[in-house]
Amino acid sequence: MRHSFLYTAILATTLSFAPISFAEEYQHSNNTEYVQQLAGLQVEQPWSRALPPTAHTGATFVNIHNSSTKADRLISAYSPMAEKTELHNHIHQDGLMKMVEVEAIEVPANGTLELKPGSYHVMLIGLKQPLKEGEHFPIRLDFEQAGSIDLEVVVKDMNAGTAAEHMER
Repeated sequence: MRHSFLYTAILATTLSFAPISFAEEYQHSNNTEYVQQLAGLQVEQPWSRALPPTAHTGATFVNIHNSSTKADRLISAYSPMAEKTELHNHIHQDGLMKMVEVEAIEVPANGTLELKPGSYHVMLIGLKQPLKEGEHFPIRLDFEQAGSIDLEVVVKDMNAGTAAEHMER
């Protein structure tokens, strides 16, 4: 009887703190997994597509949520997987879709920056080895205000982020 009272008391105490400890997690619980947080920025799992062994360039994608009232800017990236990294965007110009390097990408205050196929992304130039599905590699993202954050990029299927990926499901 005494043990059951003690167990009940411990359980009640633990549950009374649950809303506090899970409050932030609940706010972001739309099946989003934040792998890192840095000065008001929450970064989802970055990913790249698997590529043929002959590919010399690749791209990395990630969503960055800014819960701060101040905007920040992604100003650079680095990965030992590539000889060079650049911030890129796809733009429509003269009736054509072009990929262009950009100096920085704004992470809006109380908003989200989406690095995704056909939009902003981190370009990996001069890949040192093929991007193979299931593997991981490091990347560092540098922000103007928040500083730098080190992440592990997951290499997904070649169809990740495409209409073909959704058809396979």
